[in-house]
Amino acid sequence: MSTEPATTGGDMYDCEVMASEDGEEFVIAEICRDDAWLSARSEGALPLDEWR
Repeated sequence: MSTEPATTGGDMYDCEVMASEDGEEFVIAEICRDDAWLSARSEGALPLDEWR
């Protein structure tokens, strides 16, 4: 998987990103693009403060 951010040629702030905990999975999705999501087991996800 690439560590470089994808470029769309437009303003990347026009798209919303949402997160949800679905049972044992933590899911993050960019809702303006198809197949732009990732998931991790909830027990392996870092608390928000550790991402900052």
